[in-house]
Amino acid sequence: MLRPQINSCLQRFSSKLQWLRQNSGRRPWCRPSLARSPPAPLSAKGIWRQDLTAQINQLPANLNVRAVLHLLNDDFDGCHKLAQTQEGNPYADHLHSIAHRREPDYWNSKYWIGRFSHEHLPEIYSPGGTVTQAKQEMDKFVDTVQSVEASGEGVADHEKVQWEEMTKLARILIDSEREL
Repeated sequence: MLRPQINSCLQRFSSKLQWLRQNSGRRPWCRPSLARSPPAPLSAKGIWRQDLTAQINQLPANLNVRAVLHLLNDDFDGCHKLAQTQEGNPYADHLHSIAHRREPDYWNSKYWIGRFSHEHLPEIYSPGGTVTQAKQEMDKFVDTVQSVEASGEGVADHEKVQWEEMTKLARILIDSEREL
């Protein structure tokens, strides 16, 4: 039986994203929404909801699920620590690349992009495309974020793109229920 604080923790994320509520019957701890309004900033200035950090750490979920939840909560250290302990795991390395982009440490983000590959990359970055095309899109997005952050132009639009990226990865990791 899942502890009540698990449901409480995740319910605090908000209530807009219906996908998890409709498609998580086998995983009651992931029912709550991962939506935020407005979406997470391109570069997190601090943890969004400090109260979620300890609760995320106590979830009965694999390390990648907890890492992506920390990422969605703008908790760079929480995500980074879990990703770093699994270096070589393609999903952890993927999370590592996004965390560094949001730090912002653009060079390091691109370094991590070059170190991993997995079957879900096209689904996230280039539907109908190849893994190579998806990785090219990831590299381009790092450059775009760097440019947008410097100019201040188009920030809100790119925050939405980034949020979609992170929630797609979260859905994949949550839905897998295995240590990816």
